[in-house]
Amino acid sequence: MKRVSEFGIPVLIASDTSPPSHFVSKIAARFNIRVFHPMKSLTKAEKREIGKGIEDVHIRDSYAAAVKAYRKYQNRLRQIDAMDADNKEELKRNAICGQKISGNTHKETFKY
Repeated sequence: MKRVSEFGIPVLIASDTSPPSHFVSKIAARFNIRVFHPMKSLTKAEKREIGKGIEDVHIRDSYAAAVKAYRKYQNRLRQIDAMDADNKEELKRNAICGQKISGNTHKETFKY
């Protein structure tokens, strides 16, 4: 947790299994963040496809979980990037956390 905190404050933790492991849930609770997990655990084939070229199995599985989580939120994040707003990073964090978002100068409000 200390090492993760050196890079910043996480917004989401991703798991490749459903339900997520106790360890993943524990880390999320310590950071007070949400857990993304697929509806059903990713298969080895899915993880190999997503993590082509990654030899280390643990890194590949973590990468696959992160990619799946990103894909879930990518359209929302692109909408925010297209907004005329000064606080896009805050808006992205709020969208991932499930809060209403609106830009400083943008009239639209998106609920996720």
